[in-house]
Amino acid sequence: MNPINVIITFEAKPERASAFAQLMQQVKQSLPSADGCRGVRLYGHGDNVCMFTLVESWESRNKHEAHIAGVVSSGAWDTMAAELAGAPVSSYCNEL
Repeated sequence: MNPINVIITFEAKPERASAFAQLMQQVKQSLPSADGCRGVRLYGHGDNVCMFTLVESWESRNKHEAHIAGVVSSGAWDTMAAELAGAPVSSYCNEL
């Protein structure tokens, strides 16, 4: 299988932006140890302190989907989602 990139943009609630930024830093540090994750980059949006984008590199889409299933079943996603103003926007992308 070819490696895949996952690009996810989150919008934190304005009153939770600082706490969410810290959470994103934790994800940046811990995610590379997940099975199949090749790396992660974190971006802030200079014009909006509530917006964050993760660019994750995975061995395969299946590995990413398995990781997300584990995050959801553990309840960790509920904790993160409570910080958000809306649903994240994500897509699977192949580098051209």
